[in-house]
Formats: sequence, C-alpha cells, structure tokens
Amino acid sequence: MKKLKYLFFITPLFLVACIRPPVPNVEQAIQSADPNIISPLPNESTDAYFSTALPLQSSPTRGLIYEHIRNNADIEQVEMSMMRLATEFFDPNDYFFREGQYLTRDFVSRILQPFDPDVEDHIGLNPPFGSEHTFDDETVESVSDNSVRPLAYVLEQNFVTINEGEFQLEGVAIAIALNPYHWIRDTATGFEDNLRMTDDEIISVGQDIVEDFLPLLREQEGLEDVPILVGLFILQSYTETISGGFASISYIEEGRSSIDSWESVHERHFRLPDNGINVYDVNINDEFNSFSNTVSNYFPHRYGLIARAHIVETDVYRISITFNMEFFGLSEKVGFHQLLEQEIMNFSPEYDVRILVRSPDILHGSVIRPPFAEEAFVHRNSW
Repeated sequence: MKKLKYLFFITPLFLVACIRPPVPNVEQAIQSADPNIISPLPNESTDAYFSTALPLQSSPTRGLIYEHIRNNADIEQVEMSMMRLATEFFDPNDYFFREGQYLTRDFVSRILQPFDPDVEDHIGLNPPFGSEHTFDDETVESVSDNSVRPLAYVLEQNFVTINEGEFQLEGVAIAIALNPYHWIRDTATGFEDNLRMTDDEIISVGQDIVEDFLPLLREQEGLEDVPILVGLFILQSYTETISGGFASISYIEEGRSSIDSWESVHERHFRLPDNGINVYDVNINDEFNSFSNTVSNYFPHRYGLIARAHIVETDVYRISITFNMEFFGLSEKVGFHQLLEQEIMNFSPEYDVRILVRSPDILHGSVIRPPFAEEAFVHRNSW
C-alpha cells in the first residue's frame, strides 16, 4: 500500500529562558525555512487506514449527511471510526478506500422517512406515525408534526481492488447513524424538553432497522453478493462539542441478507478536562491542564482551545487538540508551532496526540506525536 510522504519542517531548539520550557530560536527558524516548500497536512483517514483509490469519484450522496446530522463532530467521527473498524475486516494492505458509489441520493432520502404502511413499496425505515417509544421513562407517540426518527443517516463506504485499471468492489461498510434524542415542543407555552433513549433501547431499535435494511441493500445493483460490515453509531446531541461513537457492529458474509450476531463496541469521546475520563486514565486531565497552562504562559495572545479524548474499549485511542487563533507575522507562527512541538512530548508516551492550529479562514499547520515516538512532527501549510 502506498503511504503518503511528508516533508517535515524540523529546526534546532535553543534555550532562551531560564525556566521551562526552552523556547526555540524563532529568528533562526525563519531564516532556515524554505518558503517554496509546502508540507501537506496529515489526513486522519490515511495514516493507519486505507489509501484512497484514484481518480477520486464523489459519492452520489455527497453533502446529504449535513442535512440530517446537526453535530459536526459526529459527521467527521462517523466516517473516521467506520473506516477504522473496517480495517479489522478489509486489510488496508489489500484494499483501497472509495466513497460509497451504490446508494443513490434518492434511495437514502427515502429510507430515512417514516414507514407508511398505506403506500405501496414504501421503504421508509423510521417508525411509522402512531408508534410509541420510551425516552427517559416517558412514552412518546410519533406524530406527523413531531415524529420520532431514530434513524438519522446511512453512510456507505467501499473497499476496492484495481485490476487492469478497473475498480472492483470487494466489500462495503455501512454506518447506521442513530439519534437517541427527541425534542418535545409546546407551541402554546414555548416549553421545550430534550428526551433521550437509553443506549440499550437505541441499540435494539438500530438492530431492528438493520434487519429490514439488509434485504433492501441486497436489491441494489452491485451489492447483491459482496461482504457487508454494518455499524451502529449513536449520535451525540447537536448542542455538544464532542461526538458520539459506535456501539455495535456485524459482518455479513457475501450473499447473505440476515445477521447472525452482533459484536459490542465501546467508543466514547470526552472534552478535556473531564473527570469522567478518570475511569480510563487518571493522568490525562493533569497532563492536559499542564500543557494548556504552559502554552498560555508562553503565548498569552488570545486563542480558542478545544481538546478531545477518544476512548476505544478501555484505552485512549487519540487525543485531539485544536487551537483557533490569528497570527501577526511569521515569527509568531513559527514560535507557536515549535512550542507545541516541545510540549506535546510531555503527554504520556502511549497516547497518539494530534494538534491542529487554525484560524477561521485557514489551517496553519499541525503537530503530531504518534504513540511511543521519540519526536513530534510539525506539518506546515503555506508558510
């Protein structure tokens, strides 16, 4: 499998202060930087997952996900995590990744509708109007002006080989995005309440939906016989800044239209600092707070900071940190990235830590420290 290669911008670090951390010599870094070299930023979908099949061909459902999932963190994570789970069933050394090509925009839009038993050949997979569901121990009836729609979206991914210049579909991954939330609105009083299904309830609903969905999948041209990996992704509330995660997966052998069993998946996200993450690792909050304090002490300019920890099963899979800020001059930009390059090494070595530095209009660069790496890598964008 072809790997992306990066040109790393690495410069010597010099001591200019008597207290920790040693800030790099920014002037020397600027002088040694080649303005004609632009290092590509790392794409999370390629570092440990699949190479993308080229030429790139967009999915027929391109952009549709934004109409049905309101939390941007969910939109990104459902695709990235589905690809990560797919590596267990489709070897990245043998297959290329391709955006889903077989589910049309019309088909996906139709299956997201409430089922209507009075309409012939209706394929809506959301509960019909009049059905009842339990949210926070309250019984809610799905009605036309406030329908219950646990099925939020269906995302397709393809895994292909290339034979004599032609793509050959070898497997498909389907992420079923489930919405456990339901808003109750009283138009007379303006009262609103956000209710939630339990995880067990939404997983059960999702598994029932998949049982009805698989025969429809097998009817789509090109999907009659290929292996299919299905995953249930529980969405987070749109008011949150973190995403949900996968809760269950099932692998369907080629040609089959039913599921034999489901495998539980435990995936959670935390916005740091969060005491809830202490169940998984008691060091993360302290390390993040130390990192944040050091950066603010040495770079006091105003910025926004969002940090998330991704838990898979019982382990910390990744820590992702995003700085939103404006720079005034190249020296600020270089100095800030080199400060991050040093401070990222103070996180526990087993963590995969990734830092993005951006402003509203541009992605400036990133700093990456893979697990147990002896150094971090700075990727810069157009500077």
